[in-house]
Amino acid sequence: MEAVQTLSLVEIARAKLHHLPDGRFKNPWLPYEAPKLAKIIKWKLSHLIVKETPHIPIVKPTKDLLTSTQGPLVCFLGHDTVFVRLEGFNFLFDPIFGNIGGIVKRHTLPPLLPEELPEIDFVLYSHAHRDHLDLPSFRKIPGNPCVVAPLNTSLYIRHESLIELDWFETYEIDTFAITAVPLQHWSKRNLTDTNFALWAGFILKSRGFTLFFGGDTGYFFGFEEIGKLFGPFDLALLPAGAYLPRELMAPFHLSPEEAVKAACELKTRFAMPIHWGAYKLGDEALDDPPKKFKKCALNSELKALISYPGEVVSFEGKAPLFLTPQLSF
Repeated sequence: MEAVQTLSLVEIARAKLHHLPDGRFKNPWLPYEAPKLAKIIKWKLSHLIVKETPHIPIVKPTKDLLTSTQGPLVCFLGHDTVFVRLEGFNFLFDPIFGNIGGIVKRHTLPPLLPEELPEIDFVLYSHAHRDHLDLPSFRKIPGNPCVVAPLNTSLYIRHESLIELDWFETYEIDTFAITAVPLQHWSKRNLTDTNFALWAGFILKSRGFTLFFGGDTGYFFGFEEIGKLFGPFDLALLPAGAYLPRELMAPFHLSPEEAVKAACELKTRFAMPIHWGAYKLGDEALDDPPKKFKKCALNSELKALISYPGEVVSFEGKAPLFLTPQLSF
């Protein structure tokens, strides 16, 4: 692992050091491949009774509003689910609209049900965890979208138009490109399938707009390199929730402060915190991540774009423009 520390992300990916001989994947720069199951179980058992009272308001956009422009247009739908319209195409990141696995309760209703969305052209999955790749939600998405996901996602989803990408591979079509980039995370859906599918972030690039989608990740050295290779970005969507307790979450989940640091290293004009508000996956309050993200951003040069679920933001002009009534923290 010491030799890996001297390599760039591109060199690591080119040498396929994140591939294991048995077909699984790893973060080559970390001494372990996933959180210890015993620690997760112990933490979960201490949280069998969860009281969560914060009310998170939502905005209900219309289908017509989401397609009112050719884009760029962004609508945060809660947790890691984000609708993006770009060059007249509709993208949906990590769509989940109900309970996780039918078990973990959703505390904040989604602004829209999947069947209320416009037809989706592309669904992008960052990894196979059930709060990101939700099969019941996928089956209800209108249209016949192309699915773009990291390697081996086909273990969990069968779809005629599934594009699987390794780190730094790119899928190009028409006027935009989708590139998968390394993140520091892991993958699992069942008891014995740890890391048999890869995880990744995505860069969505068109002629006049470049977006970074952070999926799920801990803080690592790669943000600075990704910023140098692909930046500056117009917008970075960065996970900032499920970050407590730090002794358990730190390797694989950004804190709001780390998300701001990552955004600065990515060299993005604006950054939006995601991965919050819908599910009680960490010890922090549901509405804590965007508040801390905004406060930390004020102490840096980062322009934070804080959006409640369902607010629609257009990037057609020089500055973001809210097309729905704007709620403020």
